[in-house]
Amino acid sequence: MILIQAIGKIEGKILEILKNCISKILNTKVIISSQFLDIPENAYNPLRGQYNSTKILLFLKSVIKEDFDRILGITDADLYAPGLNFVFGEAESPGKFAIISLYRLKHPDKKIFIERMLKEAIHELGHAFGLAHCSNPSCVMYFSNSIIDTDKKTYMFCKKCLKKLKLAN
Repeated sequence: MILIQAIGKIEGKILEILKNCISKILNTKVIISSQFLDIPENAYNPLRGQYNSTKILLFLKSVIKEDFDRILGITDADLYAPGLNFVFGEAESPGKFAIISLYRLKHPDKKIFIERMLKEAIHELGHAFGLAHCSNPSCVMYFSNSIIDTDKKTYMFCKKCLKKLKLAN
């Protein structure tokens, strides 16, 4: 079972769409947390104007104590990880916790935005299940160095990654 946890203000409609899509793709029950979490202030880096994704991940781990197979945090904050200009998300690999940011996924076309959001959610959950980046550019586990890479790939696992995912469960 997967828990979706909003960190900051996220539209309920977006969480519902993610819940339904993740449930179908990963064939598992998905629940949206009723708990409201603020983005931790210590994660903000004023020099960058961004939030440290690792600090938010650690915050999520310290707050969520319920027993779920995986926990996916969703935020609207612009995230970075040390050594990178930005990240779309981060996950323990393997582990229970993952986060994604909607900040750089936004698009005027709602369909494109939803696809981007879904791709990044499945990608980070794939890491949480222990999957590494894939060399297949259409696989959801392909590394997105830019939004162009995200747009080119699908939200599905390639045969190799799907096989690894089934072994991981």
